[in-house]
Amino acid sequence: MPDVCKVPAPPAPPVPTPFPNIGTLNGCESTVSKVLVQKKETVTEASKMPSSKGDEAGTLGGMISNVNRGQVTFKRASSKVYAKGKKIVYHTAMSAHNGSNANMPAGAHVAPSQMKVFVAV
Repeated sequence: MPDVCKVPAPPAPPVPTPFPNIGTLNGCESTVSKVLVQKKETVTEASKMPSSKGDEAGTLGGMISNVNRGQVTFKRASSKVYAKGKKIVYHTAMSAHNGSNANMPAGAHVAPSQMKVFVAV
């Protein structure tokens, strides 16, 4: 789903413009360092990406969230596979972009970070 942000267009009012909103797993915080997958820390439901990319031009914020380049959190994770007591995020897991606003754009983990370990949903 695109992230519709307000782009300044002086002297006219801001123009609503759709942008991609992308978060990358290599920047995740609150990962599990004791369980490694392909020599990388495990991303869990509690992990967060401090900021997203793609909507930088929408400097006046999102139409709904009023945020741009906000943090990305995960809303879905495996109910069967855990690392240190936390549910592991799987490929296609739902994510939330631009913070904790209930109206933020929903996203999904769509690019596999590795192809060796498969996690049950």
